[in-house]
Amino acid sequence: MRTIASDTGIGRLKHVALSTFLAIAGTGPANAAPHPLPCSDEIARYCKNLGLGGGRVQNCLREHDAQLSPACRAGLESALARHREIQAACGADVERLCKDVRPGKGRLAACLKEHHREVSSLCKDTLAAARKAGSRTGPTRRTQGIHP
Repeated sequence: MRTIASDTGIGRLKHVALSTFLAIAGTGPANAAPHPLPCSDEIARYCKNLGLGGGRVQNCLREHDAQLSPACRAGLESALARHREIQAACGADVERLCKDVRPGKGRLAACLKEHHREVSSLCKDTLAAARKAGSRTGPTRRTQGIHP
């Protein structure tokens, strides 16, 4: 069986999608949603005192992979699938426009936003689709501001 931990070394944009999912999953202050989100119980149970940034919540969920609910696993898998789509669509833009930007803390998304006029249509459309998919469960801070 494939685990969340086995999919974590998949490239330069990994922080974008997983951070986006974690933001959607209720780890940030802007995420007060009326319905429980896929990993909110696991984050509250295993990762509540870690704070955001530095991949701490992501690492915590990886460490508790065996205890994750099916809904949380599905949400993480969905985020990884979105990541792969974003990486395929935006990888060239990141390399061209943001090659000196260190991943993490929204830096790549901020770089793409800063260069939004130069970002390819494919990347913009893919980020808009990820933003739309995320809006069903909560805000996606990482992809806001990069519009097709």
